Order: sequence, then C-alpha cells, then structure tokens
Amino acid sequence: MIHTSGLTSITATGLAKSFGTGGKARAILDGLDIALPQGALSLIKGPSGCGKSTLLAILAGLTPPDRGEVNLLGTRIWSLGQKQRDAFRLAELGFIFQGSILFPALTASQQIELVLGYMGIGPAEATRRAQAALEAVGLAGRAALRPDALSGGEKQRVAIACALAKSPRIIFADEPTSALDGENSDLVSDQLRRLARAEGASVVCVTHDDRLTRFADHILTMREGRIVGPYEGPSL
Repeated sequence: MIHTSGLTSITATGLAKSFGTGGKARAILDGLDIALPQGALSLIKGPSGCGKSTLLAILAGLTPPDRGEVNLLGTRIWSLGQKQRDAFRLAELGFIFQGSILFPALTASQQIELVLGYMGIGPAEATRRAQAALEAVGLAGRAALRPDALSGGEKQRVAIACALAKSPRIIFADEPTSALDGENSDLVSDQLRRLARAEGASVVCVTHDDRLTRFADHILTMREGRIVGPYEGPSL
C-alpha cells in the first residue's frame, strides 16, 4: 500500500546530462522528467549505467544538468548561486552515499555532532541528537569509537545516522544498504521508511538492493537515461 501525503516535494523537467566532449560525448540523461512525493520512501531502480547516480546527484544539487530544471520544496535549486545552494543543502537535505566518508580522528558521535554544529545547533542538543540517531541505527554502544574500530557496515550506519540526525526534509541515498547484512539492512530500511511516514520527509534511494523493495512506498524504473514507468519487478 502506498502511504503518501499526496504532495510532491521533488520535481524535475527536461533533465539532460552528457559526459565527454565532441564526438566522444555520451548522453547519460536524455530529457528526463520525474516527480516524487512528500512523505514517502521512493526507489529508483534500473541496470548499471542507466544514469541513476547521475540523476541523484543532479536532484541533490551536487552536479549541474546540461539542461532542465529541478524544484525541491518549491525552490529551483539550479537558479541559486553556489553559496545559496550549499546553505539549502545543509538546512534541508540529508545524504547517504555508497561507502561511508568519515573523519578518521572523530568518534561516531562526534561525526554527527560536527554536522549539527555547522547547522547552528548547540553542543548539548547536538549530543542528544547524535545519541538518538546512533541508537536508531543500532550503534548506541559504539558512539565513542573512531572509524578504524568500526566495521564497514558500522561505518555506513554512522553515515546514515549523520543524515537522520539533521531531521532533513529530503534524504538522497545512493545504495544505502549495499554494505549491510540482512538484519542491519532491514533496520536501516525501516528507519528510512519511518522518517518518511512519521516525519513527512521525502526519501529517495537509487539501488540494486531488492531487500529495500518491501519497505518502499513508490518505485520507478529507469532505463537509458529516462524514467520509463513503475517498477516492473516482483510484487511488493
């Protein structure tokens, strides 16, 4: 069953992106249109090389399109200057990338507190939020450990906790469960769905991981640089 508010928080029209120059240029996106609902966990699925990660980076304001527009929460992000776009991402968006990127000298809790500090959140509240986020991803007992003492899956869960702690209105995730075992994949997937349904966030994942499918509210299939329709795999 689909659980959404009926509102659209992410729309893009006419997105085009190529890499390379001249005769060697390769079109990755080709006139892509997409609309994604508020308060839902949305998956974008498709074969390797179809442009999923490029689409995510453009929607998130990280990679500029060659053509087209992206509207997030009523803001045309590619009409903003660089500083405005950075401020918008910090205030409104969360990111979960394939493979964690953590500071080696900081503990799990400090990784999160640093991000919240950039948002202007005071130390006591930042610590409280960090602990709550780590607990939500099953790492309450690992808060004082640095990355070299964490497994690959634990590092990925710290990165996910960093996104959750911000309470963003939109989360963009690129293969968020690929490094996790079955139990932790389910834990993280359930937390992403809870963030969407309980807090009204829009969670957008590009993934090959079929374990996420049963948690999703909205699934689209992508091929050759375009959204071609609803998911065509097994029934939810």
